[in-house]
Amino acid sequence: MTRILFIDDEPTNHQLVSKALEPLNAQVSFAEDGTSGIARARTLKPDVIITDVMMPDINGYELTRLLRREAQFFSTPIMVLTAQSGLQDKLRAFEFGADDYLSKPFEPAELAARVSALIRRAEMIPAVSVEKQEAQTIVLHSLRGGTGCSTLAVNIGLSLSSLWGKTILLDLTMTAGQVALMLNSNLSRTWADVARFQAGEVDIDSLSSIIRVHESGLSFIAAPTFSDEGEALRGETLSAVIALLKENYQYIIADLPHDFSEASLSALDVADTILLVGTPDMASVRATAAALDAYQKLGYPREKVKPILNATFPRSSLVKEKIESAMGMGFVASFPHVPDVVVEAINFGRPLVLEKPNEPISAMLEDFAFFISKNEHKKSKPETPSEAWTRVYKRYQNRKK
Repeated sequence: MTRILFIDDEPTNHQLVSKALEPLNAQVSFAEDGTSGIARARTLKPDVIITDVMMPDINGYELTRLLRREAQFFSTPIMVLTAQSGLQDKLRAFEFGADDYLSKPFEPAELAARVSALIRRAEMIPAVSVEKQEAQTIVLHSLRGGTGCSTLAVNIGLSLSSLWGKTILLDLTMTAGQVALMLNSNLSRTWADVARFQAGEVDIDSLSSIIRVHESGLSFIAAPTFSDEGEALRGETLSAVIALLKENYQYIIADLPHDFSEASLSALDVADTILLVGTPDMASVRATAAALDAYQKLGYPREKVKPILNATFPRSSLVKEKIESAMGMGFVASFPHVPDVVVEAINFGRPLVLEKPNEPISAMLEDFAFFISKNEHKKSKPETPSEAWTRVYKRYQNRKK
């Protein structure tokens, strides 16, 4: 039976919540302040915790923060239920580690539905794979902002997920990361929730609590709201996280910051493929040349690096062939300037390959995702081909005619 713990100093609210949750046939327990709530949680080990904010000893925000610091509650869904309904109150709840927020007075049916959703979401957390597998790790990198790395990362990640499943997208741009925004998801759990762990302390159970699952099936880990929260993430901890993910996914896609920070180097070191993204302008060419020089000094094999040209403006751009000559390498893909559909996709959190799969740019992204897929995937037809795989195959057949 599902166990729910409700922490609130008003006995009347205990009765209201208990009545509202009757349709769930759950065991509902109560605590009347933060201190006793933490003690009760340790004993009960609830499946869901609901807490008020205003309590006589520890407020609900601090209670949530304290619970998240204990390994046994790292992935337990926590809902903040309070009369405070301002936007800043909601954001504060999420920043302290809450998974959901509901204002009082509440509709009983909505509370039951929200709690039921938290339970289902917890059950969807990826389990440890019994059969070992090695994920292909692909990172998108550029030493210059504004090259469209995040847009490419999101759409390539979604395409790989649609083609083969078991794909996770990592937003490692700790300063204003955009992955959650582009997937129209909130920031209730982020990298900040594992930053306090040492490398040896990370396991798949603690990690799974920050993994979100998009409605498409793509898993992802979001960057934190505030940059200082991400700065605490150590390189060795990130390396340990990626090592765990490699055993549980087919593909790992990482959107890197525009630098050679500790986070960038940790991901670059373990990457199977580095997608070096550039735009057709002199500043980007210089940044691309600097990145290639750094890769060489770091000892990365040249075949590991695959440059991409992404046109982010309509005219007066440098000629592709001249850029390739300056780099001493050819681009593996070139994406055209399509501002309207890209901006609309970002503003509404509706990625191109999902919302507009028949657009030429979406077809290019899907085809490119297939191109960088594992050889064993490309050589065999899936038992149950997805719509994305069918589209890619049909385009391939048409090109052969």
